[in-house]
Amino acid sequence: MLTDTTKTLYRRYFSTDPSPFISEAFLGLVENKTGQLIRLVDENDRSIGLILGLKDGVLCSPFSAPFGGFHYTHEHLSYSVVYDYLSDLKVFVREHGFKRVIITLPPNLYQNNMNAKFINAFIRLGFNMAIPDIQNCMNLKDFDGTWIKNTVGQNCRRAIKNQLSCSIVTDKTSMEDAYEIILRNRIEQERKIHMTLDEILKVSEILPVDFFLVKESSGNNIGAGIFYRGHPKIVQGIFLGDDMEKRSLGIIDFLVMNIYEHYKKMNFEYIDLGISSLCGDPNVGLIRFKEIHNCETTLRFTFWWSPDNN
Repeated sequence: MLTDTTKTLYRRYFSTDPSPFISEAFLGLVENKTGQLIRLVDENDRSIGLILGLKDGVLCSPFSAPFGGFHYTHEHLSYSVVYDYLSDLKVFVREHGFKRVIITLPPNLYQNNMNAKFINAFIRLGFNMAIPDIQNCMNLKDFDGTWIKNTVGQNCRRAIKNQLSCSIVTDKTSMEDAYEIILRNRIEQERKIHMTLDEILKVSEILPVDFFLVKESSGNNIGAGIFYRGHPKIVQGIFLGDDMEKRSLGIIDFLVMNIYEHYKKMNFEYIDLGISSLCGDPNVGLIRFKEIHNCETTLRFTFWWSPDNN
């Protein structure tokens, strides 16, 4: 049977986080975006835990992040433990009169073994599966400077010839400049940006956030990127953008090259470049952009269950 426990007891069982988005620091940062936090642990087998946000009768993991998911003692738990936990989750939702539970799992690069067991158990237990989102990541272990598409390398060489420079910036003015480039790029492409600069800077108080800025030789800012370093092996790409009027200079390819080289030197293994779809609807151009920059394409899964459906 699953019970809602205290933060102290929950963390006694689960002291590490598979991803930064289910850490206490991050949950504390976004807790105001939900009505209540619920921490579920099995009374008899404390191998799996789940932290959910409750609002308007709906339980969500995540409630303000790209993905949520479970805590667990190790990634080689018996399948039966996973199955029983999800079965008990349905009982918990029904007995407490909640309308629905929604869970988005991390991409496979965070927990390949556990994802396989969770996805199978979700389906067997009658959870509804949303159309999976297209997910892209870069395997830095295999990156040797060779690009899948030759034009990427050509654009990088053009950028160097045009004397572009790329660096991490740490002063407030330069971070504002980087954000403004990304914001303007999003507006021009009619794409929403879901975080303000202040919200990003709040995140930087709990985990390292890197701001990259590309400049022309004249000093004009023409490209930017923002990345999180909240995992020991995986960097998360949050935003990329360039000055679209000067795109012929090779800005974005030069930026990506510098980002890959920077994190490879820091011994990170992957860059999580997020989803390339919206509610399962693929952004074909974005998928192609990431794949020609050597990204792998996989799936990110969301499951939900409602007592009304069973």
